[in-house]
Amino acid sequence: MKNTKPRIAIVEDDADQLHSIEEFLLDSGYSVWGAGSAEAFYRHFMTQPVDVVILDIGLPGEDGLAVAALLKDKPDVAVIILSARDALSDRLSGLRAGADRYLVKPVSLLELAANINAVANRLTLTAMATAGSVASGPSAELPREHWRLGLQNWVLTSPQGQHLILTSHEFVLLHRLIKVQGQGVTKQDLTDQIFGPRAQNGSERLNLLVTRLRKKASAALTEPLPLKTLHQIGYTFTAVANLQQD
Repeated sequence: MKNTKPRIAIVEDDADQLHSIEEFLLDSGYSVWGAGSAEAFYRHFMTQPVDVVILDIGLPGEDGLAVAALLKDKPDVAVIILSARDALSDRLSGLRAGADRYLVKPVSLLELAANINAVANRLTLTAMATAGSVASGPSAELPREHWRLGLQNWVLTSPQGQHLILTSHEFVLLHRLIKVQGQGVTKQDLTDQIFGPRAQNGSERLNLLVTRLRKKASAALTEPLPLKTLHQIGYTFTAVANLQQD
């Protein structure tokens, strides 16, 4: 991704919402186009590719989860689901389908822009890492085994091949951290993703979740869980990790 601002597609069947988001992003300097259905998106995407797709789930015809699943095979495209569905099961379905972020409507347009920039930064880092790997040539040192997070079975596998079975909340936490490749994620971001944007006592619940996960990992794994606290900010997963289909 060469431009400073990512190219964006909005897939939303509510014309008023589509126009509102599109107008805001255009005024903010982004290159944007919109589509009211999955089929319209596919047609437009063939001739005008983008870096980030803002995706509603409840579309006419093929739904947004199917679109996210298709885009999962395109590592140079990030997906932000923007949906009124705020249940944990819906957020899990979105993440398993391949979304980078899951935001619940109504959302501040400034918050949406911040999420767009964050996933675009991830795309840039991934592209740089890929370019560096290609440039290093066949004589480069073979990479060591990475941590792996199973998207279907919710199992975290250590580089030594040991398995940690996760709860739904633990899975969402690690998925969010691993997706950003070593960057820090704020507590607010994590609590919104795990418990929903209207959850009570989210920060305290998150701290308890992390404490329990660390204890669980310590009992099950011989290698320390690379989950680091960023003081007054949030958390980060410090090791290289991959998301994989089971």
